[in-house]
Amino acid sequence: MCSSCFAIPSVTIQLLVTSAALIYGQRSLYKNARKWTRRITSCITIIISLVLSAIGIFLLVLATNDDYRSRNFASMSMGRNLRASPLDEHRCSILEEGNVSGRVLEFGPGPGTNFKCFQNSTAAQSIERYVAVEPNSYFEEKMREEKDVRGLHFPLEFVGLKGEDVDNNIVSVDNGSFDVVILTHVLCSVDSVEDVLANAEKALKPSGGRIIFMEHVSAKEGTFTWYVQKVAAPILNI
Repeated sequence: MCSSCFAIPSVTIQLLVTSAALIYGQRSLYKNARKWTRRITSCITIIISLVLSAIGIFLLVLATNDDYRSRNFASMSMGRNLRASPLDEHRCSILEEGNVSGRVLEFGPGPGTNFKCFQNSTAAQSIERYVAVEPNSYFEEKMREEKDVRGLHFPLEFVGLKGEDVDNNIVSVDNGSFDVVILTHVLCSVDSVEDVLANAEKALKPSGGRIIFMEHVSAKEGTFTWYVQKVAAPILNI
């Protein structure tokens, strides 16, 4: 469990403080204003303050409630990741070049985002076993649905563990037995990148095994995307 899971997100504190400051500031600035001016500004200020407070409390619940966060993250990811995206061409080209076949282990597959790339892949038709290591159990049903929708017939095994913990579950993840390990957009959300990569290396066959890697990066500082990442990181524990 990451240490930030029990911490109040800074964005929650900022929103609550801003809400209180708005109410206090409105009373100070408009105390000598006309009656209707005070009433209108008071209503607007209260509405804005309530909205900010509600958002702050919602983010606090997301940050401190594992199950609620997992369920909401799964719902958000299912809609976003399974739709066609400009990133698909790049994602699929990496997976195609990596020759995904044989015994495959994927860390953090989510709702089966990469399955769209296997639909028309010649190499993917020779997948013998596909083990999905995913701690969020809300993804399992959707992952299996996505596999069927894409017409994929390989056996799928769902392992409900964090990537750091698979070394203790050797019944499902046999060390030294996988041809391919896939890590796409997952290392940004793990507690220990080193442990996950070490387990990925252990899982690979000693000779000829390969890791297929693709990752998020931080947006340019000061951009809108950068601010969104700063807000999301402590909430989703990434």
